[in-house]
Amino acid sequence: MKNEDTTTPSAVVNALYDGFERADATAIMELLADELDWRESDNFMLADRNPYRTPQAVADGVFGRLAGQFRDYEAAPTEIFPVGEVVIAIGRSKGVVAATGKTFDAQYAHVWRVREGKIVGFRQIIDTLEIFRAQQAG
Repeated sequence: MKNEDTTTPSAVVNALYDGFERADATAIMELLADELDWRESDNFMLADRNPYRTPQAVADGVFGRLAGQFRDYEAAPTEIFPVGEVVIAIGRSKGVVAATGKTFDAQYAHVWRVREGKIVGFRQIIDTLEIFRAQQAG
């Protein structure tokens, strides 16, 4: 059996999604570089603090707010395309908006940059209208 290099860009991104699925914040934070450029989609509720520059900023401004505003949240990719230090993930972001009880199922593309086994960059492109509709009361 061949041992996979856990520092390749695709292995790092897969490990992050695995950590996210297990709700393992420690594993996720260990994959982030001390200095990074993390950007949420324009017009998305988490874009107000763009760019997130540190793991703590991501923990507080992204993961903390996702946990508080969504229930049963998942964002597992359906396809992953590694291209050098860049990894593109295509998938669906699903969950329930806690304030309204409405479900959402939004298509996304995530663009990751990995160097020396750490995530140094993230760009999200997501169906913000789908999320917005689920956030509306009534």
